Amino acid sequence: MENFDDAINKILLAAAIVSIVIGLIQHGWPEGMIEGTSIMIALLIIIVVNSGNNYLSERRLAELLALSDLQDVAVYRDSTEPTTMDASELVVGDLINFEMGMKVPADMIMVEGQNVQTIEGELTGEPDNMDKVPITVDNYQQEACGTMMAKSLICSGFGKAVVLAVGTRTVAGVITEKTQKPSEQTLLQEKLATIADKIGNVGTLVSALTFFAQIVRLLLEMYGYMECGTTNIFQQEHIEGCEPLSFVYDSSTENRFYMEILQAIIISITVIVVAIPEGLPLAVTISLSFSSAAMKKLNNLVRKLASSETMGGATHICSDKTGTLTLNKMTTMSLMTLNGQVHKMGNVVDNSLTTSCKAGT
Repeated sequence: MENFDDAINKILLAAAIVSIVIGLIQHGWPEGMIEGTSIMIALLIIIVVNSGNNYLSERRLAELLALSDLQDVAVYRDSTEPTTMDASELVVGDLINFEMGMKVPADMIMVEGQNVQTIEGELTGEPDNMDKVPITVDNYQQEACGTMMAKSLICSGFGKAVVLAVGTRTVAGVITEKTQKPSEQTLLQEKLATIADKIGNVGTLVSALTFFAQIVRLLLEMYGYMECGTTNIFQQEHIEGCEPLSFVYDSSTENRFYMEILQAIIISITVIVVAIPEGLPLAVTISLSFSSAAMKKLNNLVRKLASSETMGGATHICSDKTGTLTLNKMTTMSLMTLNGQVHKMGNVVDNSLTTSCKAGT
């Protein structure tokens, strides 16, 4: 269904249905199915290639995420002895053991622990160590910080904690849902949408003019300004045995006027159908598929086929937190002394721009 978010695919589907109907009316079975079936086959290839690529990419991404989130946790559940299970199986109320180096699997409250510190950089972007203390009867009203957020890292200590929220109910899950937004169209998709709009507008205009011209021709013939049965106003020929046009409808015979009206409608619809370049989206889909396959060989996973155009042309990546792209650690790269010299990577470089330096800076 995501394929039909693209306007040109909707037009192709409508064109295929209309072509089949018109073909059956004009040429019957099976000759009338040729045009519409060819458009339907092209549309089917587009859908299969797009959906197949997106499905496989989503599966690979899900496997990578599952692998990165894979974590065994010691849980006390209806027993005094801990049971090891995957973190994804935790439920609210579970009591778990935690230790240094472990990633917090859910939002929890610490009930036992010693020298516990966590880093909540994935949530706040700040790599500072946060002290945590067990929540007890004595300190729970004194703003004791015993909350451990999912995705934070335990950098020291050990203890036990009770699970309060899991999955999308955690703070990290809520942040993820709030920050997600629908993907914008790529430049190529915008151009294809523009082409689809222009084809629709021009095709509809030409179709309307064609239908109007057919009606004018019929009216001119009906009122005697054209020979009966002639189709060219500039080269009129008298056709023997031609049935004059009239508005009278007789169910026992075919009225030529109404048959001509039906033919004018069919011609007008055909004008729109033949104007649609059914090979264009197919060619674009196949080329993007090859691009996506080439990028996968470079370990660049493209979730959506249309995104290969954007990812392939990326030159800069802008991020609001450097920690998401680096080690999330601050490193001293240079040092300025009080005499105006800059020490950089072990070398001393004169800094002529530094004229004065206050103590303590």
